[in-house]
Amino acid sequence: MILATFGNVVVIPLSVSFFTEEVFYNPAWISLNVAVDFLFIVDLCLNFRIGFLSHENGIVVLETEKIKNKYIKTWFIPDLVAVMPVDYVILITEVLEVHTSTTGIAGARVVKLIKLTRLFSLLRLLRFSRLLRYAHNWEEFHGLDVGAIATLLQFLHVIVVIVLMCHWSACFHFMVASIQDFPENSWVTREGLQNRSMIRQYTTCMFRSLCHMTTLNYGSRGVPKGITDLWVDIISMMVGTVMYTLVLARITALVTHSRVSENVYKSKCDELCQYMRLYRIPGALRERAICHLASRYQGKWFDEKAILMELNEPLRREIISYNCSNLIKKHPVFKDANPLYLLELLDKLEFECYQPGELIIGRGTMGDCMYFIDKGDVEVDSRGYTQILSDGSFFGELCVMTDITRRQADVRALTSCRLYSLSISNYEHVSKLFPKAMHGMETQAQQLLQDLKTIIE
Repeated sequence: MILATFGNVVVIPLSVSFFTEEVFYNPAWISLNVAVDFLFIVDLCLNFRIGFLSHENGIVVLETEKIKNKYIKTWFIPDLVAVMPVDYVILITEVLEVHTSTTGIAGARVVKLIKLTRLFSLLRLLRFSRLLRYAHNWEEFHGLDVGAIATLLQFLHVIVVIVLMCHWSACFHFMVASIQDFPENSWVTREGLQNRSMIRQYTTCMFRSLCHMTTLNYGSRGVPKGITDLWVDIISMMVGTVMYTLVLARITALVTHSRVSENVYKSKCDELCQYMRLYRIPGALRERAICHLASRYQGKWFDEKAILMELNEPLRREIISYNCSNLIKKHPVFKDANPLYLLELLDKLEFECYQPGELIIGRGTMGDCMYFIDKGDVEVDSRGYTQILSDGSFFGELCVMTDITRRQADVRALTSCRLYSLSISNYEHVSKLFPKAMHGMETQAQQLLQDLKTIIE
């Protein structure tokens, strides 16, 4: 139906404007139109059975009575007018009148009404509303909201609308002159297009329409001579100006909103670079700072806390659990843990990122948190005792789970590390809720403390 609707809104203006009488009233062409009309009549009937999405509760409504009432109140009248064969009814009536009349006046009326039937064929352009509904429904149920593909599709949608409007305008320019039998002062006669090929006629009209709609003067030879042509040009220019403004606003919005996070990230990077230039930060340190932002945000700047706080608690915790799923799989303490305990613990974790060579923990400093390694390798150096920890390990737990307040080791990143930190206050909160679940980590902390005492002795 989408292809049939799109074909209608393209071919109908073309046939009304450029087809000769032999082609327009050819039995094959009429049969094709009748078949397409029948297809749309069937679709009209099916719309009384097709459910719709309720915006109040997000549920698809399938009740026949509600579907019928909604359709009648919204799109039934335009769809009904679009499938009414008014042009064929008028043509058949007048042809029958000619056969039953003995005067020549009836024949002259038929010649005029044959042209009028072409105008009534334009009622089928109301099917364009169906195309808009199909596009809206497709975007609502299957559309992509973010990413380059969504931006490309929206941009192509704008281009299609522009070309379609120019196509309609081109057909309108030629149709007006054709209905008037190409008067001598019309632009078609002055251009000598009456007896040219349809391709030549359409191409010239398309060029003229595009020039008028973009307020260029290449498409016409001075001011139109006839009043009708003058008004056609006025309407074309007005429509073109409005369309140009709307399209420009649409494209600007697409460019602005399609890469919001990337633009914010670039803005933050520029701000950081200006800050470092102002205070003459050394080049090596500048590079490390920029690399930190690149590793931390990966080219997209999000306020993760603010975004997650917009969601309800179950959704927020489920997303956090998914983001930390690798940490849960790699850490042996979490494998058989209580799901409620994991949700509470993960909700308290803070994401941090470190570059190779950076000191994460310094011996002798006050400890206020512990770290879980999601990805990367770190080196723990405690008075000659060296150990390398990797994905799934944790460190810094002595200051959190024991009475020790100062760090007992230096911990340095060997590779780019993605860590999650758990503060003392959050640890105490989780421990009160799930005292047994924290027993595994506390046991490891006590064992580590005994090992350190042994090394010192």
